[in-house]
Amino acid sequence: MRARHGKRIDHATLPIVPSPRGLPTQPLVSARDGAERIFVAQQWLLPGERVLLHTHPVEEAITFLAGSGDATLGDETVPIAAGVSLYIPAGVVHGFRCTEGTLHVLVVFPTPTFAETTIVDNAPGERQRHRQPS
Repeated sequence: MRARHGKRIDHATLPIVPSPRGLPTQPLVSARDGAERIFVAQQWLLPGERVLLHTHPVEEAITFLAGSGDATLGDETVPIAAGVSLYIPAGVVHGFRCTEGTLHVLVVFPTPTFAETTIVDNAPGERQRHRQPS
């Protein structure tokens, strides 16, 4: 269903669901709202949690709203914190981890649903922590 005149979306009414890898994820704008070419969601990671190295067949933008940590972009590791965004071209291996505070993340894809995700790193001996959304 395409939104013809736009739509106000109240985040307080939206469910928080596990991402494909188990992180609390709240889709904010998606096909559910009539979006055809955009997906926006927020996620939260606690210290020690990480998003495993992965790729998507589409580009992605990630904005960090709180907390801090580091991110892998291809062969580079960069610091992340509130006020930092990452642009990730399609196919680029990436992932990130929280080292301090609650890492509050805004994720954007040019698709109406969470983009297809291919995990390329299962970090032997280390497991991504899974927790129930709060």
